Amino acid sequence: SLDEYEDDEAGQKERKKEDAITQQNTIQNESSSADTPGSYLLQVKSCWPATCSLEAGANAPEDDGPNRYSRTDRTAYSRYSRDANSSGSSVPSNTLEKRIEELERELAKERQENARLMKMTQDKEELIGKLKEEIDLLNRDLDDIEDENEQLKQENKTLLKVVGQLTR
Repeated sequence: SLDEYEDDEAGQKERKKEDAITQQNTIQNESSSADTPGSYLLQVKSCWPATCSLEAGANAPEDDGPNRYSRTDRTAYSRYSRDANSSGSSVPSNTLEKRIEELERELAKERQENARLMKMTQDKEELIGKLKEEIDLLNRDLDDIEDENEQLKQENKTLLKVVGQLTR
């Protein structure tokens, strides 16, 4: 219907406007950080001592940026970034966004490694349980063999006595 078409057209205009503002902010942020490449990244990295590795901006991982998130995520983040930048934030939003993405990748790797280690631990615990069962069975077998050995010793003594009496 005509109303739906007008709503869709208004939505497209709003998205185009938001994209233009986002692009303008990105260009502005990149130009303001071009003075000292890497200095903001080093500041941000120093805030994360567990992963601090003094890398220059040139070594920062490149990413596909805006394509990583859905349109609603990007526009919500863009609005938040504009509010933060207008309130006097000294670290550009694209640097923070890259840092967040880097931390998300690290977190995903850590979770994957954690899952792998948990699986290994579980497998080893199962193996330990099976080995304990096998040790118990072997100990029972050993007890049975020792009992049989003791019985054979007694039979041997008895036979030696009989042979000794027969040879007299």
